[in-house]
Amino acid sequence: MKHFAALASLALLAACATADVSAPPPPPAGVASIPSAPLELGDWRTATAPATLAAFERNVQSRYGAGLAINAVTGDLRAQDFNCTDGVRSADGRGSPPAQVCRRTVTANSCTHTWQVHLFGTAGRLDQTRGLYDRRCGGDGLLGGAG
Repeated sequence: MKHFAALASLALLAACATADVSAPPPPPAGVASIPSAPLELGDWRTATAPATLAAFERNVQSRYGAGLAINAVTGDLRAQDFNCTDGVRSADGRGSPPAQVCRRTVTANSCTHTWQVHLFGTAGRLDQTRGLYDRRCGGDGLLGGAG
């Protein structure tokens, strides 16, 4: 019995030693596909700006999972009237700019509503997202503050 256990251990060790380590790694676990339904912008017509921001941020994070191709995400956003551009690094080179910034603006009832999706990634794959929302009405100052 001891010999069988020793032989089994040696066979397992030999199998591990001969594994091909040059094979490409599998795609990240949990890579989701993009739903066909439109991206929900939140209840921007009646909810407060903070409530709309919170809902939009949740919707962005649940829709665009890590590992998706960034160009697939920007394609989905463009199909929903977002304009996407490359992220811009600051002049001093600090920070981690997004790979893409996608923006959509709607004007309704004397207010301008702006949604942004920041896509962070490496090697063309999405690592994380950030959803932003801002509402500016009539006499409001920049980014919704008092003017």
